[in-house]
Amino acid sequence: MKCTFIALAILVAILPSPSVAEAKAADPCATQANTIEINQCLSNQLKARDRSLNAEYKALLQRLDESDPTDGVDYARARRLLVEAQRAWISFRDNDCSGRVVLYERGSIRGAVYTGCLIAHTERRTNELRRWMTTN
Repeated sequence: MKCTFIALAILVAILPSPSVAEAKAADPCATQANTIEINQCLSNQLKARDRSLNAEYKALLQRLDESDPTDGVDYARARRLLVEAQRAWISFRDNDCSGRVVLYERGSIRGAVYTGCLIAHTERRTNELRRWMTTN
């Protein structure tokens, strides 16, 4: 039970949320009883966030492919740079989360810390991609 509390405390600190109370209320993994259940729940959350990220990325690439070539914008270059940025982001995300988990290498919380970090980065990147072609 102590491990569950620690896992939730770390996740609340890692995952973006307006308040701790809202994070606990909105956290679908808050009711898990042990580390194995927490890790499985977080893994499921990551898969869902990853699907959203991939859908947003593919939609953005499609919009760039279908953009009006007569408006003078080099959409092919924008697309290439987006692909490069996405590859760099994946490397950054993986390295950042791996670096954070080093602090917990000997604890059972390490999986929850790593997956929670991946979830937080994935949510932020999905929102960035959603706004990628806008000026605000």
